[in-house]
Parts: sequence; C-alpha cells; structure tokens
Amino acid sequence: MPKRKTTTLSLAIVCFTLLAALALIRDDLCKVEYRNGTMFLNVILAYEVRD
Repeated sequence: MPKRKTTTLSLAIVCFTLLAALALIRDDLCKVEYRNGTMFLNVILAYEVRD
C-alpha cells in the first residue's frame, strides 16, 4: 500500500475513534473532576445557547 494511502487511512481511523468516544461521553463533557489525596479539582463548563 502506498505511504499516502496508509497515512490517510490512519487519519480516518483516528478521527472515527474520536467521534465515537465523544458520542459515548457527550453528557460528561461539561464537568471534570480530579481527586488526588487531599486535592480536589472540579471544573464545570457553563455556556448559554444564543438564539
């Protein structure tokens, strides 16, 4: 297989994998929690939809 075709196929597989992962966790994208011993980090993305 030519190198260019292999690169394009690899890029398509990575993009498809990212889209599938985003579809599975789309409800959790607005909130991130990290706990490490005594440290607790909570990040929430707040947004408004413009009409």
